Amino acid sequence: MINVNDIDAIRKIDPQDTLGSTELVIKQCKSAWDEVHTISLPQDIGEIKNIVCCGMGASIYGGLVLKSLLGRNAPYPLEIVSDYHIPSYVNEQTLVILTSYSGTTEETVSCAHEAKTAGAKILIITRGGPLADFAKTNNTLSYIFDPKLNPAGVPRLGNGYTIVGLLGILSRLGVINLEEKEMSDAFVRLTERQEELKKRAMLDYVSFETKIPVIVAAEHLFGNAQILRNQFNETGKTFSCFFMVPDLNHHLMEGLKFPEKSPLQFLLLNTENYGSKIQKRMELTKDVIKQNGHDALMFSTSSATIYEDFFEVLIYGGYLTLFLALSHDQNPAINPFVDYFKEKLA
Repeated sequence: MINVNDIDAIRKIDPQDTLGSTELVIKQCKSAWDEVHTISLPQDIGEIKNIVCCGMGASIYGGLVLKSLLGRNAPYPLEIVSDYHIPSYVNEQTLVILTSYSGTTEETVSCAHEAKTAGAKILIITRGGPLADFAKTNNTLSYIFDPKLNPAGVPRLGNGYTIVGLLGILSRLGVINLEEKEMSDAFVRLTERQEELKKRAMLDYVSFETKIPVIVAAEHLFGNAQILRNQFNETGKTFSCFFMVPDLNHHLMEGLKFPEKSPLQFLLLNTENYGSKIQKRMELTKDVIKQNGHDALMFSTSSATIYEDFFEVLIYGGYLTLFLALSHDQNPAINPFVDYFKEKLA
């Protein structure tokens, strides 16, 4: 088992430098925020009545986070599509956001062509490939980024480009209300806290080495829960699932008795920025989990805003799943079974 403090040993398992990408996450987010404030955007994109976010795997993170952060304050209905087809209601008053880190994802490219046929407003976020070609050919609104601050090259570590890039563009277009100072303050604060979050993850990963991670979140952190589930899967090579409070309080708590001694390790994402009822539910949920004989960690943010909450959990989760992979002597960057599946499907 590797010592996660041994940089030379890590480099042997992690030649793509997943650690480097994880260390650069806040710099990457700030860079993406600055970049989208320099690209040319229309002053008015016309009337919007709904938003559809299309993407697969890590490329849908922007849509998930957008929906979670907006919550009940969302100015439009927002739907997430991880499939080949967009909804039939899409028309010229729909903003279709198409994100593919690689630009080659066939499901997202399919949705792009359907969005064009439907006459929708289109926003594309990608580093290149067929999706970038589509954007250039059709002169669509786009952010085609250079992922220079993601040395590992894996999409799930390019969150600055796909998530913060999206938030920045929508803010500039007036689709969402996000103040420049709110983001700049978050970057400063999280830069200061990054080492502390890394140390917390270095302590916590051992709790998941022989357990199944079960993530519990609510409100604006629910997007983070799905991201963290995916990171446990892809980076940590570990089965994981997630649940939302308050929904799980109406079913899951009765499903914790059997089988006895199940290898579950709960991780509750908590914050004082939750509503008061949700904060109480999180504490009671942890209590019920423990009464049923399961282990539960509570990760509580110390942030002033929901955007800082998002960044805290993103940083913590990146380190947590990276250290878990390294502890099992697994290359955290590669996904051989995903690659195998795509090869056979092709």
